[in-house]
Amino acid sequence: MVTLSGAHSIGVSHCSSFSNRLYSFNNTHKQDPSMDPKFAHGLKAKCPNNGGASDPTVPLDIVTPDRLDNKHYTNLKNHRGLLTSDQTLFESSSTANIVRKNAHNGGAWANKFAAAMVKMGSIETLTGSQGEIRRSCRVVN
Repeated sequence: MVTLSGAHSIGVSHCSSFSNRLYSFNNTHKQDPSMDPKFAHGLKAKCPNNGGASDPTVPLDIVTPDRLDNKHYTNLKNHRGLLTSDQTLFESSSTANIVRKNAHNGGAWANKFAAAMVKMGSIETLTGSQGEIRRSCRVVN
């Protein structure tokens, strides 16, 4: 999963998917302490705390937003992961070393990523009562 998370090197996210990290993280910290303060400041300018009146998008990877590369992992090392699930990969002792290796060696990551995508492509689709098409990706029907 760490290897496949590199797909977050491209694409965008709605501010609502991570705004809790900027404005209401927990009772102790309004802002997620694992997030680089300068990065958070820039995100706040693009994602105002307006109660959901608008929901703009921002790139998942601020360094190379239109290129599939290993900069996603460099961002995580620099505490500039947009999504909690991504930043946790660097904060967790069980995956942090993989993040470091992926950040250090883009070629090795690209080879692992390609192999993982091929393997994932061989997963068969569940149909009928075995599968489920979700009305909303965030919740089970």
